[in-house]
Amino acid sequence: MKKIILPVLATLIVAGCSDSDGAASTIANNDAAPNQDDSVPVSVDVSMPPNEVPKGADDLQACVAIDAVQVTDLAGTIIEWTTKSMTDPYGVNSTQCIPADSDIPVDNDGYPKFIVIDLYDVTGVDLVNLISEQLLPVGEYTGMALSILQGSYGDFLDTPYSYVGNPVDKMKMDIVDDLKFDGLDINIDVPTTFTMTFDLKSMIQLVEQAYRLKSEGFKVVDNITAGTLFGDIDVSACSTSAKDAYVYLYEADSPEYGDLGSDYPPVKTAQVADDNTYEMQYVPEGEYDVVLVCDALLDLPNEIDLDIDLDGDTSYHQGQYISAGEKTYRNL
Repeated sequence: MKKIILPVLATLIVAGCSDSDGAASTIANNDAAPNQDDSVPVSVDVSMPPNEVPKGADDLQACVAIDAVQVTDLAGTIIEWTTKSMTDPYGVNSTQCIPADSDIPVDNDGYPKFIVIDLYDVTGVDLVNLISEQLLPVGEYTGMALSILQGSYGDFLDTPYSYVGNPVDKMKMDIVDDLKFDGLDINIDVPTTFTMTFDLKSMIQLVEQAYRLKSEGFKVVDNITAGTLFGDIDVSACSTSAKDAYVYLYEADSPEYGDLGSDYPPVKTAQVADDNTYEMQYVPEGEYDVVLVCDALLDLPNEIDLDIDLDGDTSYHQGQYISAGEKTYRNL
């Protein structure tokens, strides 16, 4: 079963050459760049996602405490931005994630140790210019990451910093690792816009009564080379109804169409809306196969052999090319 990318989106405007000594190191956000003439200003913005809260769970929260954004260059140098880089680290928080009788702890300099975002309610948070006017050295970059913090506020319910649940029943989120995306292979020498996408359906898994946050659904897309796919679906393609349907996107050379937990998961998915339309933004330019999956709500990333209909009573289109900067229509 495969992996996907649904849009809870953070747009990253970056530019940046690596040190050539081969030694891994870290440059904090408040350290000056070695040579500012060889650096480019960087900003991090957020694009609002469609609503991906599971049906019937309007009060569900997926609160994630982020204490740093990291970029890695070819030499292994990690450039890190923390709350000290943010224009308003308090204003970007999802306040529903913070207990009423608690506050985010501060460091020795008085800055909050993290920001906390409800991934199911990013639309309620002003994340524009999350990090702005930072300098990134010009060069080749291979990865980006979000550092996720665990711990608890110590309030009456001992609310975890990162959790999934409703305002009363909060289950700690076990962070398997920081959210990392490796393999950027981008040579940055002018201001460039990237989009970080969070596929919640693939990232947040309930395993043995504990939620886990994994990197499978965390992707980074260069906006210059990305396009949009949208269209209508034929509801008669689904034997019952299309209310649980998603559209799955596979690379054209994929050996098979797998579900989320397989060795061949989709590279991106989009939920079919009530008006039987779908839209996928930030699709890297290339050729894809597009598949309508009628019972996709049954597809869980922690299930290995889930029997969803990917080969039988379904609709698909092979060899769809997505062009950079363009919107491509494809009905199913």
